[in-house]
Amino acid sequence: MSLWKWNDVELEIDMEDYDFLHKYEKAFETLEKKESELQKVGTQTVIIKEYCDMFYQLFDDIFGPGTGNKLFDGKKNARICEECYSDFIAECNKGVLEANKRRNAMMNKFKPNRAQGRASGKK
Repeated sequence: MSLWKWNDVELEIDMEDYDFLHKYEKAFETLEKKESELQKVGTQTVIIKEYCDMFYQLFDDIFGPGTGNKLFDGKKNARICEECYSDFIAECNKGVLEANKRRNAMMNKFKPNRAQGRASGKK
């Protein structure tokens, strides 16, 4: 588990927690769907609003209603949304790597020592 901070908002990210991962996975399913429906033709303002709304919704789906608004101060700025998203994904990836490292270290404790097995004549 880690605390991720963006725009003075601290949020708990736990890539080993079932409830968190369930929300995370569902939110990304919704994001994929919205991204494929995102209007590609139209005024720049409409495109940017829909694009930013996609990120607002992602964070609301994972952390609860109003989270997107807190993270972005209610602004619809594509650059800010992308930077926040990138930072969030980096923190999630860091959590996955740390979990894998911890899990591998734990599993290595329980693996038989092959060198000891060979020395004692066991295979």
